[in-house]
Amino acid sequence: MGHEFRVLVDKAEAGHYIARTEHDSPEVDNEVLIPTEGNYLRIGDFAQVRIIEAREHELVGEVV
Repeated sequence: MGHEFRVLVDKAEAGHYIARTEHDSPEVDNEVLIPTEGNYLRIGDFAQVRIIEAREHELVGEVV
């Protein structure tokens, strides 16, 4: 946790943007969840995020 990554936003659902790092394949590797509250991102946007939580199959990040 605390690491920063550049992520690509793939979609938005249930209060989160779903993104992936440049090292992750869609629908295969881990996803990065970014809360939609306080953030305005579009599908296809790149964002710099700091990881604040790690779950079994996903990471949670905040835009920096």
